[in-house]
Amino acid sequence: MMPPRTNLRLSTPTRQNEVATIPQESMRGVIDALAIIELDEVARCVCTLPEDNFAVGFDSGILHVYGPDGVAIDSAALDSRIVGLASLQGVLVAGTNTGGVQAFNNEPLWIHPLESGCEAVTASSFHAVVADGSGRLVSLAEDGSKVTQAEVGHVISLTCAPDGVCAAALEDGRLLLLGPALEVLHDSPAAEDDVETISGMAFRHDGILLVARNSLGMTVDDRPENRLECWHPELGLLNTSELPSMATALLPTGTGAIVGCFDGSLLSLDIVESDSRVIARLDYQISKIVQWGDDILVASWFDVFRITTEGEVVWHFEHIGVVEHILTLGDRAALMGDDRKDRKPAPLVIIDPDSPPRYDDMHVEEEVTPISEEYSGALSDEEQRQVEMRPNMPEGAEGILDTLHEEMEFEVDQPAVESDLLENLSAAARAINLPPVADAGEDRTVDIDEEGKATVLLDGGRSYDPDGSIGGWAWEDGSGRVIGDTSQVRVRLSGGVHVFHLTVTDDRGASSKSTITVQVR
Repeated sequence: MMPPRTNLRLSTPTRQNEVATIPQESMRGVIDALAIIELDEVARCVCTLPEDNFAVGFDSGILHVYGPDGVAIDSAALDSRIVGLASLQGVLVAGTNTGGVQAFNNEPLWIHPLESGCEAVTASSFHAVVADGSGRLVSLAEDGSKVTQAEVGHVISLTCAPDGVCAAALEDGRLLLLGPALEVLHDSPAAEDDVETISGMAFRHDGILLVARNSLGMTVDDRPENRLECWHPELGLLNTSELPSMATALLPTGTGAIVGCFDGSLLSLDIVESDSRVIARLDYQISKIVQWGDDILVASWFDVFRITTEGEVVWHFEHIGVVEHILTLGDRAALMGDDRKDRKPAPLVIIDPDSPPRYDDMHVEEEVTPISEEYSGALSDEEQRQVEMRPNMPEGAEGILDTLHEEMEFEVDQPAVESDLLENLSAAARAINLPPVADAGEDRTVDIDEEGKATVLLDGGRSYDPDGSIGGWAWEDGSGRVIGDTSQVRVRLSGGVHVFHLTVTDDRGASSKSTITVQVR
């Protein structure tokens, strides 16, 4: 069962943010899928390749390469869970959590082992950068040989510009901007006594780095709690723009960025003026934004929308699962996600974003056929006059009849009205589904043990559904990786700040989310 639907609300493209309502869902333009391919596992990481092909990595270590029509054209079985994919000059580079890094181009090319496993992979136009489990960054040449390495700390996300400049988000909230030789250009730690996370990073075509940072409501200085920072490799921090909530999707633009937020806000930011404009307000968290011509494709919960930069919805497509990936493939796009309620993978869906929308208007007025006056049952003028004439009554009888009429209306009609009203109210109450209440527990601070680690039990047992039962659990770490599907999950953590998200779904498809921060010291 899908989560309850509400209308998409669009704001006018003004800085006054006046909210306007678009037509009901049945009046929106929709498009159909070109192909639907069932998957055996949830797609964890994806990467586009030359000739509009794309690769998908799975927890089992299976790697598939698909063509733009969704047909699998190549496969490989790696040694463990695939944690990252990147394209290096058209060569597919894959990292696994217990092995190392492998490269493919129709066939295996090379393997670079990592004793502590791989945490993240990214690539520039000439080298790949890998984060291993021991807090080290490694630069690899096109043939897989090591160029250089640097000790930086535990990396949770990694991205690279074509010129070789890369950015690393660390578990303790630090941001590192590094040159092609992994030399540190800028080191931006979290403020003292503050708990910060980095929820997104992306390079613009001009080399400016966009960084979404969040202080989790515990800011100790004048920085916004949720903000977008712009960094120049040489000049450092250029400016900061405040966001209404945590950024969950970034799309660099020529003048700034389009930002999708946890609260469903879709914003256009001009980083020069540090100004923002609301494009749209969606009902759920925005998970992905990609460019499509002059428009954008936006994933929010189960839906994908094509939206103009002025806020007009061209069409909407409803996926079977929560959409986590959108890949543009020439004149097509691939959608992948996770059916979190049924704990099974959502299918791979291929769409044509330029398809003309179809309108499913269910409010069609029935044609009324005029009825002949001869057979209409209407009274003639003479008959109507006779009805309106009251019969002659004995003196005093008129008052008695009026009294009896009033008593009959009170005793017979009134209970029927009350019965109908109660029945309608009962039906309305049954139709309302209150969302569940997610409770990931209180933020915690724990001490490390002799091994420099801490074992922590994440307990969402206080979550509940006010009008039903909880049907699904999903724990995610700070990088969005699912780590458990039960109410309790035990994790082994190193020193630093760790953020976990709990999503609970009730028996009628509604869901809610809660976050817990664990500081290990």
